[in-house]
Amino acid sequence: QIVDDHYNINNDKETKVTTKRQLSEKTTTVSNGILEVEFNGGTSFLIRNLETGLEGQIEQEWGYYKSFDSKINKPAGQNSGAYIFRPSDPKEELTILTGKEGPTYKVQDIVTEVHFEFDVPWMQQVARVYKDQHYVEVEYTVGPIPIDDGIGKEVVTRYLTHVLNNGVFYTDSNGREFQKRIRSSRPTWELDEHEPVAGNYYPINAGIYIEDEDLSLVVLTDRSQGGSSLKDGSIELMVQRRTLQDDSRGVFEPMNETVGGMTAYPPYGDATRIGPGVIITGKHRLFVGKGYAGAATARTSMDATFSDPLVFAASALQGKDVPFEEGAFNLISSTLPPNVMLMTFSRMIDEPSITFLIRVGHQYAEGEDPELSKDVTICLGTIVGSQRKIISIKEKTLSGNRDIETWQKQRLNWGGNSNEHVRDFDPVECVKDGCMVSLKPMQIRTFFVQVEP
Repeated sequence: QIVDDHYNINNDKETKVTTKRQLSEKTTTVSNGILEVEFNGGTSFLIRNLETGLEGQIEQEWGYYKSFDSKINKPAGQNSGAYIFRPSDPKEELTILTGKEGPTYKVQDIVTEVHFEFDVPWMQQVARVYKDQHYVEVEYTVGPIPIDDGIGKEVVTRYLTHVLNNGVFYTDSNGREFQKRIRSSRPTWELDEHEPVAGNYYPINAGIYIEDEDLSLVVLTDRSQGGSSLKDGSIELMVQRRTLQDDSRGVFEPMNETVGGMTAYPPYGDATRIGPGVIITGKHRLFVGKGYAGAATARTSMDATFSDPLVFAASALQGKDVPFEEGAFNLISSTLPPNVMLMTFSRMIDEPSITFLIRVGHQYAEGEDPELSKDVTICLGTIVGSQRKIISIKEKTLSGNRDIETWQKQRLNWGGNSNEHVRDFDPVECVKDGCMVSLKPMQIRTFFVQVEP
């Protein structure tokens, strides 16, 4: 169903009926029972949480930095490439991509979509509000990035809010603890800044957020990207790059990926790129949370955003039933606590008995949430299923290649006056109802669990 942009679209949670009423010529309101989102065009929206009353106005921009190219930019210097991001000017502003008038709205039972096009053919965006979800999803499609003008481009989206973060923002460290970043500053030395744009970019594996006493804005990613907060109230993420010069860091070629690959390297070929540039599609999920609650807000959905469920399909003869042994299968007999993630569940095929590698992790750091940041205890029996009896449990190091007892005896005893950062591993306690394992904030524990056949 296509809906003009002068309708208010309200997906009623109780009756599941889509209702419409005229609001204005440019504003469209979408509600899923948890969020109410007012769209003013395709890249300007007000997110209002109906449960908490919080609201945040977000203005979104798309643009690109021109890559530094020593053949064009003077004085010649470090090129932007596979390992180095460097704009053509140290203080370069984004070249903004302008959007076309009038987004298209599509209403379905479980999602409302806002499709938005730009004046360039290589950029499209779809914003989605899903039923019963706490976020606005932004899906972008970028490419092929044009290079006919001989200039490399590094494509960025920027979310602008009224959050007064005073130069402070937080980025995740490999999907785990959040690191505090201060714009144009380093924690251990006095920074003499020469690259105010590139020098404030950090790796984003799962999320980035800004916050003040009233509001938190969280952006979660589905892949690793570079990001920053170059201006107060803003979050920007680099989603795609195409450069034309090698950055002399070992790749020996520009970051210029094409759909057809490339010819062989010398002496067997001339290493020429084949076909147009690649087209990529990715997602951001935007959350509005309470003041100074960015980490807790991000934790609720980081892993679900980064690791979407994998959907598999197979062919079958038409009109014939597929003889599945079971229509559905769930090994876990009960739900894990909300602050615990089953990170790995794998059968160890080189073990003589039925043995599973189980890795569980506490998803919150200290101080991020008054309840979910506490120690938590889980039962490993619920993971292997109530039908299987546990014979033995052996705790391993994180990589699973050494017994934890052996590692503790052989690890290096660091000098100094404090051992506050040395974490002891509580023993596994097996009782009648199962084997209990405790997890401290951010702790990951790995086990070999042997079960009866």
